[in-house]
Amino acid sequence: MKTNRCVIIGASPDSKTDDLKRLITSDDFVICADGGYLKAKQADITPRLLIGDFDSSMYPDDCECDIIQLPVQKDDTDTMVCVREGLKRGYRDFLLLGMTGGRADHTFANYSTLLFLAKHGAKGEIADGDWRYRVLLNDVCRITDCKGYHFGIFPFGCESCRVSLKGFLYEGENILLKAEFPMGVSNTISSMEAEVKTEDCVLMMYGKTS
Repeated sequence: MKTNRCVIIGASPDSKTDDLKRLITSDDFVICADGGYLKAKQADITPRLLIGDFDSSMYPDDCECDIIQLPVQKDDTDTMVCVREGLKRGYRDFLLLGMTGGRADHTFANYSTLLFLAKHGAKGEIADGDWRYRVLLNDVCRITDCKGYHFGIFPFGCESCRVSLKGFLYEGENILLKAEFPMGVSNTISSMEAEVKTEDCVLMMYGKTS
C-alpha cells in the first residue's frame, strides 16, 4: 500500500490555478482526468499520468507523462477510471481537484466517486477553494482549525443515517437524518476541533462562503 497521496485533477471551469499550486505537494502522485491536463499545465504542474477520452480537450502532443486513452462510449467517467487506476497502484489516500461547478451531473458523479472510494477502504476528499467534501461510511472524522466554517451533512446512498456531532452550533448524539428532509443543512463549526461520527453513509461538506 502506498503511503503518499494520489491527486486527481479534473476539468471543472471553476477550478483555480492558485488552489492547485497550494494543495499539491512534490510527494503527490498526480493524475489528470482528460481536460484536467490543461488546468495542470496552467498551474505549471506536471502530472505522472493522463487518462481520458479527450472529448473535452484535444489529445495533447506536448504531454511528457504517460497517457491512457479511453473510448468515448463507456460506463465509467474519466475521473472514476483515474480512481480505479490509483487504487490498482496501491494508493489509499485521494485528493480530487477541479471536481465541482460546471455541469451539475459531473459534480454529483464526483460525489458518488467519493462513496466508491469509501466502500473500497480508501480516504477521498474533494477540495474546491475553501470548501471540502467527504463521504463517511461508518466512520469518524475530526475537523481542525475550521472554526466559523459553514457545514452540511446529508444521508448519501441510503434512506437515513445517524450522526453524532461535537464542536458545532447544532450538535448532538445519535441524530437521525432522513434523505427526504435536509435537516443537516446550514450548520456551523463552532470549535477549533470538531468531530463527526456516523452510522451508515453521509456526504458532508464544509467551508467558507467567500
